[in-house]
Amino acid sequence: MHVIIEKIERMPKRFTLFLSIFLATLFGCGPSGNNFSVQPSKDNYAYIIPLYSYPVGTYEQEWQRLYNLTTVNDVFVIVNVSNGPGGNTDSNFLNAITTLKSRGFKVIGYVLTHYGSRSLEDVKNDMDKWLNFYGSERIDGFFIDEVIENYDYYREVFEHARSGNKLVILNPGTNIHVSFFAIADKIVVFEDSLTEFENFHYANYTGLDPKRVCTIVYETPQDKVSYVENKAKQNNSRCLYIHDRGGWRLYFYLSPYLR
Repeated sequence: MHVIIEKIERMPKRFTLFLSIFLATLFGCGPSGNNFSVQPSKDNYAYIIPLYSYPVGTYEQEWQRLYNLTTVNDVFVIVNVSNGPGGNTDSNFLNAITTLKSRGFKVIGYVLTHYGSRSLEDVKNDMDKWLNFYGSERIDGFFIDEVIENYDYYREVFEHARSGNKLVILNPGTNIHVSFFAIADKIVVFEDSLTEFENFHYANYTGLDPKRVCTIVYETPQDKVSYVENKAKQNNSRCLYIHDRGGWRLYFYLSPYLR
């Protein structure tokens, strides 16, 4: 996922696998024996919504639209203060997060990993800051961005999150080995434009809860939304975010396609 900071607005292959965990994951249980993932249902989706703009000022209307969203779908909102939690508590973000929680939405803090090159200490510190700045009762989990196939690295990230009973969403933005679902509640297996999506071939994620397999597609006109939904559904992905916009300010705006 694009790393974005709006300064004016203060916006913010080596792996191992135990067979028992792997089988539990494939049969739809949460990783490490904990059933944190949303259970599948016949018709609705999980919405994974990155909204990286500042919650007051220029983009306040986008946040108001999100607060007013009425949907039967499960909602996971990724909050990004400044490529992570920032340096201290921001009262406007605290109010925004509190409002999201009052709507029953899951609040997910953004954490950058630089494709496994960032020190685990720094990554874990960012996770702890989210909880310290905004309250463990308000932060439901972490969106781990710029993920690469380094199983041992992300297992440590996962275990740190689980020590606080928090969700983990990994974002490689493309296909990843199915074993990684043992150390994540959800994984974004595609994040790119509609043009790229049309040529994209999903890996085989059969057997997983489809709400754990996430697809983000931007630059999508309204007449292509059903196409994206159907292709994702056919490939066992019912965790979605479809946007009409593109460009680096993409996630400053809320998608018009939420329902």
